[in-house]
Amino acid sequence: MSKRTFIVVGAGIVGCALAEELSRRGHPVSLVDAAEAGSGTSAATFAWINANGKEPEEYSMLNFLGLQAHERAAARGDRWFHQTGMMQIASSVDEATQLERNVANVGLGEYGARMLTRSEVLELEPDLDERVVLAGAIYPREGWLDVPTMCFTLLDRAIAQGVRYFPFERVTEIDGALIRTVSPSGAESSHEADVIVLAAGNGTKAILHSAGFEFPVVDPNENALAAGSSGASVGIISSTGPVTKGPRHFVRAVGIAVRPGRNGGVTFADHPTGGRWGLNDPEIWSVPELLLERARRLYPSLRAAATESVALGTRVLPEDGLTIADWIDESNQIYAIGTHSGVTLSAHLASCVADELVLGNRHWSLSRFGIDRFASVT
Repeated sequence: MSKRTFIVVGAGIVGCALAEELSRRGHPVSLVDAAEAGSGTSAATFAWINANGKEPEEYSMLNFLGLQAHERAAARGDRWFHQTGMMQIASSVDEATQLERNVANVGLGEYGARMLTRSEVLELEPDLDERVVLAGAIYPREGWLDVPTMCFTLLDRAIAQGVRYFPFERVTEIDGALIRTVSPSGAESSHEADVIVLAAGNGTKAILHSAGFEFPVVDPNENALAAGSSGASVGIISSTGPVTKGPRHFVRAVGIAVRPGRNGGVTFADHPTGGRWGLNDPEIWSVPELLLERARRLYPSLRAAATESVALGTRVLPEDGLTIADWIDESNQIYAIGTHSGVTLSAHLASCVADELVLGNRHWSLSRFGIDRFASVT
């Protein structure tokens, strides 16, 4: 009996992970992307691996399973998960009280969250300016992901396992189990398989619309009212050049988050600040210097550091803020994934979705995250 064949649309972190998993199980896979692998939303993520502050409980557990999947990959020798731990810094009594609430609200005992005294914070992060530290909290199982390394390692493995890779082919239409694409030169192609899996970030909505299906994710072009909030679509991630002193952990304080950068520098962001302006607003380019100055208040050693790279992107935001992973059509030919937690969830989703596609077994952790919860598409 022949193996089911698959087309995965989207070579970001979720698509590469899924293509590698399906091909590892012996299935013919075609991986299609409108650009190069990892160049969309995956290229503009702060890559924080966590299950911290996620609601509802089922979503927290889904993210914790994602974290654990990355831990298992690291134990096998994969080198993209940097489990530095995440540290939160409190500079005032009110902030320390809020940290205590945060730690208490982490309902998973095995997560290891705990409060830190001022001296413990400074021992763990000796380059912090001691004047800004009153207390802290540590989440030792969290960390950050080197997204390019994960994407390209999994892509290389997938190709070695037989995956056919088609970059720079934009999907223009789905017709049953066939997709039509066009390249930047105007060349048209088509690909056919038993199942089409869409993991194309914000592109998934338009692709499904071409086939007559609605996909309940926020259109970034229509999300201006969320500017400056946690629901803002725009994200901006900046990095300095290499530094000799800086954060050892993933560190968060009010208005700023910093972590070691993959280039030996410091990568920094603050989503409410970065999402205050649209992609086409010139004011957005004031964000890197504003945030670097906040980082310098934490780490005076960064006074001589300069921003060397900036990545702008738009987040994938399902309408209720959670993840979507489900069949789209009644004949089970089209499956779609939409999530703004793709970095944390990628390895877990690859395994669970592959089980569902191949065996028909839906993992219990996805039971809350089907598309039928949206009245607009049922």
